[in-house]
Amino acid sequence: MRLLAFLAPLVFLLLVAAPAQAHIRATSVAVDLRGQGDGVAAVVDVEYDVLGRLLGLDGVLGPDAVGADGAAAEVPTEVRRASLDAHASEVAAYVGERLRLSRGLIGCTAEEGARVELVDSGAVQVALAYDCPASGALTVRSDVFHASDGVVDETTTMVAYDIDGHRGSTLLDAARTSVTVGRTNLVGEIPRFVLLGAEHLLFGLDHVLFLLALLLGAKRLRDVVEVATAFTVAHSVTLVLAAIGWVSVPGWIVEPLIALSIAFVALDNLLSPKTSHRLPVVFGFGLLHGLGFAGTLTVDGPLSASTLADLVAFNVGIELVQLAIIGLTFPALLFLRRVATTPVATRALTLGTVAATVAVAGAGLVWFVERSPLLA
Repeated sequence: MRLLAFLAPLVFLLLVAAPAQAHIRATSVAVDLRGQGDGVAAVVDVEYDVLGRLLGLDGVLGPDAVGADGAAAEVPTEVRRASLDAHASEVAAYVGERLRLSRGLIGCTAEEGARVELVDSGAVQVALAYDCPASGALTVRSDVFHASDGVVDETTTMVAYDIDGHRGSTLLDAARTSVTVGRTNLVGEIPRFVLLGAEHLLFGLDHVLFLLALLLGAKRLRDVVEVATAFTVAHSVTLVLAAIGWVSVPGWIVEPLIALSIAFVALDNLLSPKTSHRLPVVFGFGLLHGLGFAGTLTVDGPLSASTLADLVAFNVGIELVQLAIIGLTFPALLFLRRVATTPVATRALTLGTVAATVAVAGAGLVWFVERSPLLA
């Protein structure tokens, strides 16, 4: 009995340790990048066994098929090729999401139609095409087979590149997950990012309506200055923190809340004549809008003077359009309030303001429903 009591926990530990040890392994990834201007082609080579365990290819590879030595069970080449063909879109999506390219702070877009093929019995080759901005240094970040996937503990990625005349190679690992190829003109990039920030606010109707809701509730120039300052400070903070990766909130959370902020401020204009609570509310919602602004940008390389300059330029573009909207809208509202001296004109202005506020609130609520995964 004593021997059984001693052996039982030992056997249990061995049974538990065996599958845990089976996934402890190192793998390598090879990335070959070629491009000129706005087109970049990437060819990625990965181990089939690792990819198979991660995505469940061919229905054979998995924890149950791993031997005591950590090697995957042998699968015929024709089975692997057929499974890879059946799951080509999943493979391309995984590699395309984990191999991220960007120029400056603007992320490249992986085009559809990636080629996925079995090179031999142990390697899978994925050919991707990226559409990138035409100017700026190219940053490459690889999280293919990251430790968080739970399949491998260590991945070494060899990146060979020929980009805009810059040729070379480098090794990426857990300590260094990105490399920037080429140089960029710091001064020359600033106007482009100012324009990008201006366009992002100008064509982001939800952000514009949020500003209009704030202006409809403002009575004095001091109110406008206070809420504009609170909004600017708040969204500038989260814009920078999110862009450099220090803060990360999923878009399916941020976007519905941005829509809800529009409806909240608009309805608050109607239901609460007092504005003493407005500043903390605007600051809180400004933090949300900053996360939304940051969705346009990506910082995959190390933080540098060039990166900070681009972030500041992008934010300056946002502020310029914000000031333009305030400068055109609030004086017009003040003018209408001053010329509405008769009871009829005052009533008409009040009804118009209420109608505009209700319309803004309605748009916010509709967007909230459309953007909420559980409601849409």
